Amino acid sequence: MDNEVEQPAYPDRKFLHLGKAYSLHELIETKGLAEDELKKNLKKFYFSSCKKIVGERIPKYQAQLKVKPKTVEVVESITKWGSCSSAKKLTFNYRLAMAPIEVIDYVIIHELCHLLHMNHDRSFWRRVGSVMPDYKEKEEFLAKYGHWMSF
Repeated sequence: MDNEVEQPAYPDRKFLHLGKAYSLHELIETKGLAEDELKKNLKKFYFSSCKKIVGERIPKYQAQLKVKPKTVEVVESITKWGSCSSAKKLTFNYRLAMAPIEVIDYVIIHELCHLLHMNHDRSFWRRVGSVMPDYKEKEEFLAKYGHWMSF
């Protein structure tokens, strides 16, 4: 027993990417890597994926809303999917890369609308709804499944 090599906990586990479940080896290289390296590389994959998706999708919605953030950043957050500062800096949680694309779009729209309304008053929600009428379904998705979007 003492000379057995402990197998990583990840091989049979599924990981979300854009709302679909994948085996780890479908997302990142796994051969010969220890569990800590796998975890680090998976996090890099999600950061990179989130940056790419957000970078590709923001222009469409910023044109529609006629707003422009000063900076856009992908971060690690325990409590927030996105944020908007008064300095017009948008941040997005890297774990969004696990969500379906329409949920990512909702968070992008939500944060871009904060460039117009820095609170969650009726005007803010009307603006969000003007771009994404079913936004409440996306919020419910994050509330219901957000805790699964981790590894």
